[in-house]
Formats: sequence, C-alpha cells, structure tokens
Amino acid sequence: MVRDGRRIPPLGAGRRPAGLALLGWLDDPRAPRLCRVAGPPGSGKSHLLAWLVRGATEGEVPAGRRVHAVLPAAGATVRTAVWSLGRQLDLVAHAPGPLVEALAADGRPVLVCVPELDLAEDPAALVTGLLDPLLRLPGVRLVVEAATGGAAAGAFTAVPAPAVLDLGDPQWTDPARFAEWATARGGDPAAYPLPGPALGAPARPAAPVPPPPGADLRSLGEEALSALWTAAAADPGPLAADPLLYALAGPVPVTAAVERRDDALARAWRAAGPAVVDEPDPAVRAAVLRTRLLGADTVSAAAAAVLAQLPAPWAGRWARWEGGDRDWPGPAVALTTGAGPYLSQVLVADPTGSVRTFDAATGRRLGAVVVPAPRPLRGLAVTAGGSVVLLDAWGRPEPVVPDEPRPGLDAYGLMAALDAVRAAAGDLSAVAAIGALADAAPAFGDADGAVHWAEDGKVVSERLHHGPVTALAGTALGGGPLSDPEIPLLVSGGFDGAVRLWGPRSAPMPEPSDRRGCPVTAVAAGATAAGPVVAAAWSDGLVRVRDLAGGGALDLRTGSEVWSLALAGTLLLLGMPDGLAAVDTRR
Repeated sequence: MVRDGRRIPPLGAGRRPAGLALLGWLDDPRAPRLCRVAGPPGSGKSHLLAWLVRGATEGEVPAGRRVHAVLPAAGATVRTAVWSLGRQLDLVAHAPGPLVEALAADGRPVLVCVPELDLAEDPAALVTGLLDPLLRLPGVRLVVEAATGGAAAGAFTAVPAPAVLDLGDPQWTDPARFAEWATARGGDPAAYPLPGPALGAPARPAAPVPPPPGADLRSLGEEALSALWTAAAADPGPLAADPLLYALAGPVPVTAAVERRDDALARAWRAAGPAVVDEPDPAVRAAVLRTRLLGADTVSAAAAAVLAQLPAPWAGRWARWEGGDRDWPGPAVALTTGAGPYLSQVLVADPTGSVRTFDAATGRRLGAVVVPAPRPLRGLAVTAGGSVVLLDAWGRPEPVVPDEPRPGLDAYGLMAALDAVRAAAGDLSAVAAIGALADAAPAFGDADGAVHWAEDGKVVSERLHHGPVTALAGTALGGGPLSDPEIPLLVSGGFDGAVRLWGPRSAPMPEPSDRRGCPVTAVAAGATAAGPVVAAAWSDGLVRVRDLAGGGALDLRTGSEVWSLALAGTLLLLGMPDGLAAVDTRR
C-alpha cells in the first residue's frame, strides 16, 4: 500500500478499505480524537492495530501519523498503564495525575494505540482513571480496540462522538481480495468478512494449568509463572512472600496481584514499577527491586539478599529511601563527591538548600555543611581545597570556604574566578569542579548552552548545546610524559538531550558522545583504573554509564527520575526525588 508517496506495510485479507479509513482518520485534523476499532471475535482488530503500529513507528513517518506509544491492555491495571506510557513518552510517572500534568505542561501532540482494551484487569477503570483524562488534553489522540456495548467503550466521556471502525461491517473488507486471501490459505471464503473464522482460527488459548502443590515455582518459565500470578490475583499467598517470584514473572500480572498489599516487598515493587514494567531481563528486574529494598528494615534486607541470587550487570550497594530510612536526606536536587576535608564523601543538597554529607562507600550519615543562608539550589561542587561552591536557583554562585586553609585555589583566587565567569556568561545553570586539579576553579554552564572554564586569569567558553546546559561534571585525565600531569575533561548535558565532552585546553569533541530525545537531568565523570567513565541521566529515568576507553555502555533505571549523579570509583551515586542510592557498575 502506498500513501502520500510512502510505502506502508501490506494489509491482507482484503482489509485495504479498513486501513485507508484508519489512515484517513489520522490525517484529518477535524476527526474525533478517539477512534474505536470494534468487531466480533476473529474480525482482525488486533491485526489491524499491529499493522498501524508497524507503519506508524518504523522509518520516516509524517508527524501527524506517528504513534508515540503502544499500550497492550490485556491484564493491565491503571498503575502498569501509567508506568508503561510514561516510559514511552520520556517521563517517569507513578500515577495518572502527574502523567497528565506533565503532558499538559509540554503541550506535545501524542498518539496512543491501545489494543485489547476489553481484556484489561478492569477495562472501565482503565478508561476513567487514565485514558479519559488523557483525552481531555487537546493534543492527545487514542486509537483503541474495544467492542461496542462493552464496559470500556461505555466509559469514555471526553470525546462524546468517537470515530468507530467496526470490522464486522462488510464495507471495510474487499470481498474479492478476501476470497483470494482465504482460498490461498485453504480457508473458507464464505466466512467473509471475518478472517479468523475463515481460517478456523482457535479461540484464545487457555492459561497454563497451575503446578501441583510442592512444585519449585522458581523453576517455572516466565509465561507459566505469570499465569500463576494471574490465577492467584485475589490472594497471591506464598507468591507474594518470595521476592524472586516478583522478578521472574511478568511485571503486569505481578502488579495486579499485589495492588492491595501494603507490605515492604509490595511497596518496593510499586516504587520500582516504571523501571521494571517493560524490562525483559528478570535479573535486571531483580536488581531494581533489590535496590529499592536496601536501607529499610530487616525483612527488606532479607528479601534483598534473596534477590542477589540473580546476577545482573549492576548491583545496588546502599540506599536511603523516603519513608523507610531516618537518614533519608530529602529530595536530592544536587550532589557531588568531595575533596579536601570532604574526601571520600558525597555532599547532597535538598530543595531548601541544606547540604548533608554521607560516606560514599557505605552511605553512613556523617554531618552537614554549614551554609550561612540556605536557599534553593541548582547545583554544588567541591574544589580541591575543600571550598563548597553553591549555585542557587537564581543562578548565583556562592563559595563556602573551609576554616583552615588547604592546598589549592585560595579564597581570593576562587572569588576572582567566579567574578570572571559571571562577567562572561549568561544566566548560570550548572556548576562542576575537578577535585583532582589543585588550582582549578569551578566550571559553569549557562542558559544559552555555553560552558565556561576559568584558568590563568582567563575565561574560555564554548557553546555546546541548543538551549540551557542542564548538568555539568568534570574529571582529571592522566597526562603523558610530554604533557601536563593532569588534563581536565568536562562533561555537559543539555535540555537538547545531548551529552558533550570538552577538554577546555583544546577544542570540544565535534559530535555529542550521546544524544536522546529528552532532556539530560544529570551527568557525572570519573576516572578508574580502566580509564575515564561518564554517566548521564535523562528525564525518562534512564541512566547510561559509558566507558570512554573501552567503548562499553551500561543502561539502568531505578523507577525514579534521577536529578543528580556522581561517580566514586566504580560506584555511581544517584540523587532522586525519593531517595539516594549507590550502585556498583562493575560486577
């Protein structure tokens, strides 16, 4: 099929009229923003939506026809639907309200495809709790598979007169092509216009038979174990007591079964949800759940130990979570590893501007930085001499100098460097320091996309981003025998989704080291025995750790948006709105 000069995947069973009608709905700005695909069993509803997704997600797709998210609704709850849509739409969301608010704030057009809506855990609840509120946003369109007269179809109210494509109606199937298609497959053309009955397609297969009592549930495959969770949804009993069974089964049936439980394991699972809902690797799901259980009570610690049996590419070392730990520092709007008197520590700033210190290796609470006049912060950094440089929410830098002088840039040199940067830069938006360089002043990023480095009384600037610099970090690289002993490397992240590398004593790398379709929220840089390492986080909660020497990369998620990052050897420290965690990235 060709439309607007672009080839679209073929659509069999004579369904070209239905395909053209669906594309016509997509292309018509006056059409209702809800299209409901209906029809009797075997009419090819799911097949039609799968065809649409293939044609509207692969290759060059016109903007108005691109499907931005697909929500397979079979077995889904409101909670799992929010997790999945958030992840696909570059957001981290745990409830419908924040998801709808975030989409309303950025105003982007969104097209969501929802197959098998009638098979959701509670179809009407999914519509009233999530899909209908989404349709109240003017930029959102939905194409859903829902039978006429069903609970889901009757629950929509935001679009009073949706478009309906009923595949049981002969007008949507070419009879000659249907007969040709059925005959070629040994089917019955008399079943027109229903492809399923024409081929004698069996009904939906029955769920696997639950294993007998005493069976080793951990040895079951994911499909069988998922079916067991579904069958036991009313009372999961021993299933809900074994943390490995959470990780080994499909996330959607597990979530539905523990929806009303309030024990530590179920709460940790829900917190991990956005990270595990679409994660195919059980070991990674176990790593996320284990990290969410760290730092809580002894029951949680025992569950975390069980989950460690599944080896994953990364592992949580320690964590401080909201509600489960008295040492939780509050939302971690900024963090940095220390130098000088703060060596081997991590400094964490909360929304009020208070700065607390923790042991980087163990997470043990150590104390606090005395800040003369705390105020909301954008970032903080620690120089080699132990001066803490605060960047407030209005872009004003302020140094907190240690009581005892230490080797490195003194207070006068630091103030001179800050004054020089302020004179050269736009509104400051990010700050970083390289603790291994004794005389180095902090680097800054600004709202115009530039990064600034002060050295030898001069400020060197490079515009590295389109839009604001949202994150900045730095590290020192070992020099060779004919070069400086330590070479600065700056890593910046931007609202444009790009991560850039710049050695401020030379030209920046011509291309981003990484780029994704959503803003960077944090970056970190460090040096290990294997070479330099860079980490970046984006607004959808993805964190990527990249080995610059070997070229390898590790992706991880925790279930929360990551607001700040730091590297301490092979430990990656993550600051989040609901916690602070350290993960080991070299297993």
